[in-house]
Amino acid sequence: MFQLPKGNPLFENLAVTKLKLTDVVTKLANGSFSGYASFTFPGATGILVFEAGKLITTFYKTTQGQPLSDFEAMTALAEQMANSGTGTMDVYRLSKDLTMCVNSLLQGEVLYRSQELVLIDIKNLLERIKNERMNGCLRIYTDEKSAMIFYKEGNPLGFFHDGSQDIDSSPGESHQLAQDPKAKLDLYTSVSADELMAHDLLDVINVAKIWDAAVARKQAELERMNRELAEKDRMLSLNLLNDLENQIRNVYVEYVGTVGRGIIDKELTTAGGNTCLQDPERSEQFVAALEKAAKLLINVKKITEMKEKINALLTQARA
Repeated sequence: MFQLPKGNPLFENLAVTKLKLTDVVTKLANGSFSGYASFTFPGATGILVFEAGKLITTFYKTTQGQPLSDFEAMTALAEQMANSGTGTMDVYRLSKDLTMCVNSLLQGEVLYRSQELVLIDIKNLLERIKNERMNGCLRIYTDEKSAMIFYKEGNPLGFFHDGSQDIDSSPGESHQLAQDPKAKLDLYTSVSADELMAHDLLDVINVAKIWDAAVARKQAELERMNRELAEKDRMLSLNLLNDLENQIRNVYVEYVGTVGRGIIDKELTTAGGNTCLQDPERSEQFVAALEKAAKLLINVKKITEMKEKINALLTQARA
């Protein structure tokens, strides 16, 4: 994603997690804002371009994906904002003409893309831009640097290069880049600012409905994850209880013999199932019942040893 001119910053580095897309769009539209809001996430970028409060461009792109626009871009941005735990928003005010040029970069017609500059007659190209009174942007770049020349009706508005905050009146970096044998160029053209103003995407895109749907999907996903987590916890608890029951059963059978299995089953049923092992008071009553039954089968010394082992298992399970 190439760098855009920042113009006059209104907001910078606002945490997206504290923002609602509906509030952002409403504030910029009601404030007759001209410029763009840029949303930066790990691996994705969203941009909303306004002119005098009208939303003229929506743009969204992931690192690997194809650019989205209009309804699809707004929907993707809403989903990203609702689901991302990180991200920042920057808002920059631009002139009407520069807003048009930014629009050309994001959604304009591409006349040239990744063309090697050495194969282009740059003089004839510049004459064509002038003679055809083009609006848009000529981008010259290498792998390390880039520079842009913005045009209005064939005349250069100014120059912008990576690292700049705004438009310069002198070519500077663009001339140097044009001399680099590895340089390439892109040429994007756009309709005039007046033509862009003829349509407002907010007339056809219901941002509130898109945002509410994204938030609802996020909430539904959280609830699904919580249910799954609760079920995993329940199953883990059940497995641990079953394991604890089996350990106690083995200890009891070790001391009283195979008849102990029936005693364990009877006393667990009386106690309301192996969930009694989770409750100190109920488990104490359960162990007392086992002790009472064992008195008819083994001596006091073995009963004491047996109880110590069972109580140790209960204590360990609650640790």
